[in-house]
Amino acid sequence: MLSLVKQFLRLDEHYEHDDELLKHLIATAQDYLKNATGQEFDKEKHIHKQIVILLVTSWYENRNTAIAQELDRTLTSMLLQAGLIKNE
Repeated sequence: MLSLVKQFLRLDEHYEHDDELLKHLIATAQDYLKNATGQEFDKEKHIHKQIVILLVTSWYENRNTAIAQELDRTLTSMLLQAGLIKNE
């Protein structure tokens, strides 16, 4: 998941300075997904991976922002959809 997040953020795969932060954000995003939808993160579900990527990107790129912003409509919709999908 770290590699995919780094690709999305356009970070060089060899850039390791923020790896611990990114790993923390990934774990937090997976917890967020669980709390928002009641589903455990499933690496086989594309929507789950995209939700984690979007959350991590938002948190990583806006970490210096003092004012909390609302979630993007797309992400909110994806969380809602993921919550409605039954675990297989």
